Formats: sequence, C-alpha cells, structure tokens
Amino acid sequence: MKPLAAFLSSFVILHSSFAEVRLPSIFTDHMVLQRDKAVPVWGKAAPGEEVVVEFAGQKKTAKADAGGKWMVKLDPMPANAEPQVLKAGNVSVQDVLIGEVWLASGQSNMEWEMQMKPDSNADIPNTTHPNLRLIEVPKTTALTPQDDVPAKWARSSPESAASFSAVGYYFGLKLHEELKVPVGIILSAWGGTRIEPWTSIEGFDAVPELKDFVADVRAKLPGSDAYRTAHEKHLAAVTQWQQAVKTALEKKQPVPAIPGQPATLDAGAGTPTALYNAMIHPLVPFAMRGAIWYQGESNHNEGFVYTDKKKALLASWRSVFQQPELPFYFVQIAPFQYGTEEPEILAQFWQAQTKCLDIPHTGMAVITDIGEVPDIHPAKKKEVAHRLSLWAMAKTYGKTDIDPSGPLYASHAIEGSAIRVKFAHAASGLASRDGKPLTHFEIAGRDGLFQPADAQIDGDSVVLTSAKVPQPRRARFAWSKLAIPNLMDKDGLPATAFHTHWPVDPDLGDNFAKGCTWTSSDQNTYGWDFGLTDGSWASFPPNCYATSNTDQFPKHVTIDLKQPRTLNLILVGAPEIGSTKTVAISVSTDGQTFREVGKHVFPLAKAERASITFPDTEAKFIRLTYLDHHAQQAGNFPNTFAFTTEVEAYRVK
Repeated sequence: MKPLAAFLSSFVILHSSFAEVRLPSIFTDHMVLQRDKAVPVWGKAAPGEEVVVEFAGQKKTAKADAGGKWMVKLDPMPANAEPQVLKAGNVSVQDVLIGEVWLASGQSNMEWEMQMKPDSNADIPNTTHPNLRLIEVPKTTALTPQDDVPAKWARSSPESAASFSAVGYYFGLKLHEELKVPVGIILSAWGGTRIEPWTSIEGFDAVPELKDFVADVRAKLPGSDAYRTAHEKHLAAVTQWQQAVKTALEKKQPVPAIPGQPATLDAGAGTPTALYNAMIHPLVPFAMRGAIWYQGESNHNEGFVYTDKKKALLASWRSVFQQPELPFYFVQIAPFQYGTEEPEILAQFWQAQTKCLDIPHTGMAVITDIGEVPDIHPAKKKEVAHRLSLWAMAKTYGKTDIDPSGPLYASHAIEGSAIRVKFAHAASGLASRDGKPLTHFEIAGRDGLFQPADAQIDGDSVVLTSAKVPQPRRARFAWSKLAIPNLMDKDGLPATAFHTHWPVDPDLGDNFAKGCTWTSSDQNTYGWDFGLTDGSWASFPPNCYATSNTDQFPKHVTIDLKQPRTLNLILVGAPEIGSTKTVAISVSTDGQTFREVGKHVFPLAKAERASITFPDTEAKFIRLTYLDHHAQQAGNFPNTFAFTTEVEAYRVK
C-alpha cells in the first residue's frame, strides 16, 4: 500500500491536470473582442470537464467533449475601452477590450513592415495608441487544419508597430480614429505566396470551375480518400510488378520498370491549403468584422482563373468563420515591370481583379497612381490603407457620403469618328491628377491596331479620338504593366484599367475551345496536364500545358470541341520556359483524318502567341502537333517537354 502522502500527492497532480483549461493563442492579454456580435470562446480541457467562462458580467458554461474540446458564445456586447478580464476555468486573460477586429492577409505588400520604407518608418515614434491592438500569426505550414498557432496580442507602440504590417497598422489606426472604439488587427501574411495556399480544400470545392484543380490537389493530399485510393492502386500495381519481376528473372528476360509512385504534396508555403491550415484555421471561429487582402503579384499571369480562386478563398473564409457576408476589401496590385513579360498580362489581371467586385460584399482599392514601376513594393502604404478604409467606412460602417471607388468603366458608344466612354463612380466629376492631358487612352478600328488617343472629359464620360483611327471600334485604358495614368475622380481616387473588347471580343465571337477536354499522345505525369483551354495564358501550372518529356517527336495533343464548329482562326501560345519550337495546327471532323491549316515556329525563351487564320472550315477536333524542339533548354526544363500556354478557336465574321 502506498503511503498516504504519496496517495494525496498523486491525487493533487491528477486533479490539477483535470482542472487545466487551455485557450488558443488568439486569446492573450491585450486582445480585442468583436463588438455587437456573438463572441465564440473555445479551447481544450479534460474530456467531460465543465468549463466556466466569465466576461463583462456574463457567465457561460460548456462541457469538454471526448476529445477535450469545448466552446461557449458570449452574447453581443457594445464597444468598451475599459480593460476587463476574461476568465475560462483556471485561465485569466488580462486587459481585454471590446471593439472592431479585422483580419489582414496576403503576400509581401501586406506583410511589409512599418520600418521598411522611409515614409512609414518616420511614423513609428508616433505609434503609441493603447486602444489599437496588434497580433501577428507566425509563418508556418501544415497539410491538415491546425487548432492553434503561437501568437500574442500587443498594444500598438513603437516596439510592436515597427515590425508590423504598415497597411494593417494604418488601416487599424484609421478605423480607430474614425469610429472612436478599440480596434484589433490580426496579421496573417507571407511574402511571395499565391492565393491557393490561403484557401481550404472546401473552398475550392465551392467553385465548379476549379473541379479539375481540386481533384488534382485531393489526389496528392495525404489523408484524403483520393490519395488513399491512388496509393492503394499503386500498391496493387507494385504487387503485380513484383510477380512480373520474378517471372522475368526466371525466364531470363528484362525486368519491367517499377510503377511510378503517385505524387504527394509537401507542406510548403506554395502548397494549396498549407497556409490556410496553419495560419487561418487556428483563428477559427474568432469573431471579427471583416478582412483586408493585398495579394496577387504571385498569381498575376493567370487572368480570370484568379477570379475563380478569389471566389474559393472567400467561400472558404466565410464558411469557417460562419459569416456568409464577411466584408472583404482588397488591393488591386500596382504597376510593375515583371521582366520581359508581355505588357498586357498585368492589365488582364487588373481586369480579373475588377471582376472580383461581382462577389458580394467586396471592394477594391486601386493604386495605379501610386505604383513604382521599378519596385514591386510601393512605399505609400498609408494611402493604400486609407483607400481600403474608405470601403470599410462606406460599406461596413454605413458612411453614405463616401464613394470608396474611383471611376470604373461602365459603357462605350461610337459617335462618328469618336468613342465615348462612360464611367460609373464619377458623381464627383472626372479630372486629371496633374492637370495635364489625360494619358494612357488608346483606340483601334476593327483591325485591333491601337493608337494613342486624344481624351477629353465630358461630364461622367471621356471622349476619345485619333487622326490615325478614323473609324474607331474599340478602346482601352492603362492597358500596360507600366501604366501610371492620370485620370481620377475629383475626390482623388484613380480610374481603373479597362478594355472594351477583352476578355470577350465582339469581333472574334465565342472561343469555342474554352473549357474543352483533350487527349495527348504523350501525357504529362508531372502536374502539367492542365490549362490548355482554361482561358489563361499563364506560364506555369495549373494554367500551362505540357506533354511528357519522352524524346520521341512529333508529339500531339487533340482538343475535342464537343460539337462541329465553323472555324477560321486559332490562337496558340508558348511560354518563356521550355523549348517548344515548331507547332502545326490541324483540324478534323471525325478525330481520325486531320488537315493542316497552319504552323508556327516559336522562339526560344520568349513568351509568344501565334494567330493561325484560314478560310471557314468545319471542325470538331483541333490537333497541335509538336514537330521538333529547340536544342537548348529554357527555364531549366528538359527540351523534350512541349509546352503550350493556351489554345483558343474562333470564327471571325
């Protein structure tokens, strides 16, 4: 029998362990709770333990489930700048305020610290604001959703603000000053990251256009049913291979190659869902008002595919935070050189970002006027935050006297030798930012050859003319990665880039190849068997297609148009990577007999698009035949891959 002292000692240890309640790191001293909403408080305890949560006169009780998880919801509370104590079992969180909470996320321009640019660095001595609270989620990744991540709230001060997001700090300060309530900013950002890692797998599921993408992710995601199925098939194939090896050895014949193992995602910062799992899910379901987002540079070359991925991101976040109308205000990325890339690729991405405004409860801060072409990290983060705050004040906090948007293209009309472009969000009037003639307007006739246009403001319209285009048909504005135009409204907000004939060109008609399936003579097994007809001319997966790297040429890929079409134009492109050279284009009605309608020789290491025109021809199938390849490599890919960015098919009337 144990001595009584030992027995009592073990009882105390067991009892203390049983009584221990743990809160996730989002609940620390100096935090802010969201006002006027039910506030979830959650954590872990011993299974079956009753947990009592007390705050601001409320007392809520929950029982930990079999896994030790528990949650209560505090009733909605008004703003309160008086420090209070949140108690959960044996845990006390000190200096808790009630006010407005926002999530700030994205890549480096959101992460960019106050101390990193001269203008924001100069403000650091003035960052002491006791009722503005900041918390930064550390950079980490995971292949499965995590319950916690180490982080800690701090009062805004020179010590805490210096290394905090400049956009996040200035946005929070603006709300604090305007609303006169405590504000908390949760920073979860990572430089150089794409949008896919910030999105849950369920978010991708919510967007039908991404079904192929999410199926590929699931097949490579450990723990998923698709991953298990793929590896069970592989295991069966290896078992058959083992028997085949034995048979071959017995018969003194060559041993067959071992079956290739299915791919597995690693937990990298570029892996779809990896940042959501590690840097967003640990915050769920913390009550907040909304989110601001500054990201896109790493996705800028994929056009409207980004719009679908933004839908997935919002479906993801709005679901897990149980806020189907979560306000989401984002920054349209700034002009930047992007190497030798075609100037219009960034402009097309701006159009895709503008299209994101169709998603309910979103807003876009345009910053083309404060971009710095040589620097992907423009310095004026205070102004970026100000423009984001305009959306919050107008759309979230009901300031009806604020129009947070600069001029947006609304419509155009041909008036003789001129084109009139009408703008929405121009009630305050249109103006030139520098008092000089308006810049970066162009018009073109049916031939699509754009010329600089003389642009004159007329009310909420701009009238465009050019002596070189006597019969104008189309117009565009700021349609270049280098464009820093001067059209704004009289409130100082810049106009957004537009193109009257993109992405749908009335002169070309419908792209019959969009979304069609294909078969390949040499199927790629390295994650590049995507993107051939997705509408994106991007140079990397999942938006760029490639064959396998077998050394047998010619190779071909055949697109099924689903039904017979009358065609006379096929557009095809090759990226700056790989060694794609001569591509022949053929068409067929039955998929058996093909007739060549043209070919193109692509240069090495330069993105290029080819236009193959021919008389009206009926076709149900389009075949690209890769006749040869450049001897050199580009982008460190073996020259035996054949790359294609996109295929489009039209009948031009």
